[in-house]
Amino acid sequence: MKAYISDPEDLKQDSTYQEIWDNMIINFLAESLDVVNDNVWVISLGDAFARQYDLYATSDGHSALLHRCLGMLLQKVDDRIYVREKIDLMCRHSSMSIPVNRLGLAQGIGLVAASHLDTVLEKLKNILENAGQSALQRFLSFFSFREKVEDVDDTYAALALMYGYAARYAPSTVIEARINALVGTDMLGRFLHVQHPTAKQAVITAIDLLGRAVISAAEIGISFPLQRRDQLLEYVLTLMGRDQSDDLVDFSIELLQTQTVALSACTTLVSIEPRLPMETRNRVMKATLGFFALPTEPSNIVESLITNLIILLGAILLTSGEDGRSRAEQLLHILRQLDPYVSASAEHQRRRGCVAVHEVLVKFRNLCSGGFGASGSYPTLSLKHIDQGGPRGSSSLPSAFVLPNRDSLSLGERIMAYLPRCADTDDEVRKVAIQIIALFFNISLSLPKQKTSANDIDLESSYGALSSLEDIVSIIRRASVDQIEVFHRVVSSVCILLSKDELVVLLHSCTLAACDKVKQSADGSIQAIIVFIIRRGKDLREADVLRTTQSLLSSAIALTDKHSRQEVLNAVSIIIFLCLSFSILIFISRIIPTSSYYL
Repeated sequence: MKAYISDPEDLKQDSTYQEIWDNMIINFLAESLDVVNDNVWVISLGDAFARQYDLYATSDGHSALLHRCLGMLLQKVDDRIYVREKIDLMCRHSSMSIPVNRLGLAQGIGLVAASHLDTVLEKLKNILENAGQSALQRFLSFFSFREKVEDVDDTYAALALMYGYAARYAPSTVIEARINALVGTDMLGRFLHVQHPTAKQAVITAIDLLGRAVISAAEIGISFPLQRRDQLLEYVLTLMGRDQSDDLVDFSIELLQTQTVALSACTTLVSIEPRLPMETRNRVMKATLGFFALPTEPSNIVESLITNLIILLGAILLTSGEDGRSRAEQLLHILRQLDPYVSASAEHQRRRGCVAVHEVLVKFRNLCSGGFGASGSYPTLSLKHIDQGGPRGSSSLPSAFVLPNRDSLSLGERIMAYLPRCADTDDEVRKVAIQIIALFFNISLSLPKQKTSANDIDLESSYGALSSLEDIVSIIRRASVDQIEVFHRVVSSVCILLSKDELVVLLHSCTLAACDKVKQSADGSIQAIIVFIIRRGKDLREADVLRTTQSLLSSAIALTDKHSRQEVLNAVSIIIFLCLSFSILIFISRIIPTSSYYL
């Protein structure tokens, strides 16, 4: 240990360098203790570790490793009195005001809990009672102008982390009752008044660890719902520092870091039982979706936050709903909430929105290919699935038994929402938008269709058009191609892939696309509408023509650009001309007999 900490400059070469070495030392110690398996030797080594605390000042960050080493060792000790003494020693020699130290202490205490959970919980209860007295002192200090706020925050932060890691490392066979007792007594609610950002992060991390303990138990077959899960989500949202408004007025680094940690905790909590109710889902989404509007700097923190937000949306999709149809409804709800960012005037918002849509669609496709499970089944996400955003395990029932039908995807509406992005000024947005459209049709062709409109789709032509779309996706990933040509190919494929009903809905939804905030996208959308009308106009009924014309005229009124307005009016004239032409042909076919004499 002395040799290890004697070269601090070497350890500072990389931010992860010391963490890697620390983990290697802990693993080596654990293996050594297992191999030796001598209680006398273990006790003597524990005493040696205890004497090592004198080498450090209380503010020395290296004592965090010593806490973990001693915690690992105490797992192997059966003497509860010895364990209590060493836990007291660890707490006395920890500076809770230093985040790295209190994290090391919490991890060390958590390691002890793997074998001595009740002893650890008893110690934490005593600390909490003392912290409660300090909280009263803090309240009184506001009247005597003494600053005690940070001391109590540091204690609460350390205590919350110790509870979290105790749950994380404790045996899964006994953890349910302990977690339910902890959550049921609302002990975590006492930590909500912390004010310092790092203290808030610590409390959020503790809640995250509780959720992960539930997931770990489920992975070995011990499944149980987390009591007051929705209340814990409320705690996280409170500590995150955002209300339900969309205003983003504070971009401090510490706040962004807190929000990044909070999003990860939300993902964990929504991924476990009980199933996420609609009200809680809406609350979480309303409090978090506004992050898509964050500025691009500081890039490393904001990008991490956005990534966590996208993973959260995927988790909400995976764990909401009871069958294929309800999850399709969840999908549409999430996608519609993302629409303002997909069509935003700021490029970075459109980019984030499109990436989020693509990732959520990938999750939905994986669900479709793996099966949704029977109504009411609730397979639990593993930690690996949460971290990597992977799909959940498939059901033993045939997936077609619970698959949603194609109509539940609202393809016409959705394709019209993403088609303007295929003509976007941003290269990345265009690429992702084309992938989104290809994904939608890839999913739709794998789903059953209602019998009333099953004959509306030519499968051979559809698969050919989908193949063309996927070819475009492959090309744009590896080469620079003509933007206009790519857009025309996308429009041609979409024109074939849409059913009659989907085409009608798409044309009825054309107003926003034709008035897109990006002029190039608006013009592209208008051209696409003209192509759809020319090639598929014969599929429109009289009422469809009227509504489409109204939508186009509404676009013309809303547009301020003269050229774009003229293009919309051209589309109106084309649809009127085509409808007149079809009417004349129908009239002629009815009044002129099909006799060779007349022909």
